[in-house]
Amino acid sequence: MSPKAADHEPLHRRRGEQLVSAIHRAVLEELAEVGFGGLTMQGVARRAGTGRAPLYRRWSSTEELAVEALTSSLPPVEPAPDTGDVREDLLILLRRRRDAIAGALGPAMIAVIAERRRHPRLLAAVRERLLETPSPTEQVLRRAAARGEIAADAITPEVCQAAGALLVVRSLMEGSVPQDAELAA
Repeated sequence: MSPKAADHEPLHRRRGEQLVSAIHRAVLEELAEVGFGGLTMQGVARRAGTGRAPLYRRWSSTEELAVEALTSSLPPVEPAPDTGDVREDLLILLRRRRDAIAGALGPAMIAVIAERRRHPRLLAAVRERLLETPSPTEQVLRRAAARGEIAADAITPEVCQAAGALLVVRSLMEGSVPQDAELAA
């Protein structure tokens, strides 16, 4: 068989959720490697070990495919922790977020953030899923204020976004995520 023919032949016969899961993983890996500007159906199909036809049957564009892959790869929204201690609750939230971006999702999200000016709809779709209202951070802080641990007027949108911003900046600038000691600091 010629190499050209092998490029068009699926490596694995999968269907349903197994195939979709492989495609989503391939999208995250492609985003991390080539960015959104380099994301192609052909590249995703090759990496997922399938043909392009299954991709085009389900997704009409790479943007649609990327949004679904990113949002479905986000960890499920868990209730905000309530240990009775604001510091411990915030550390739990930070660890959850850090652990989520430490895998394949983090580099893919960085690629999307880097393309925000050229593809604002892509980032907007992902942000919509990420920015719940009220955020888990805000929930933790409001409970802490009700317990008298912090002043209620200290809870601002900027304060609620600060921890997530730390994770994104570290990922963007250093290509790493903060360790537990840095989160605690």
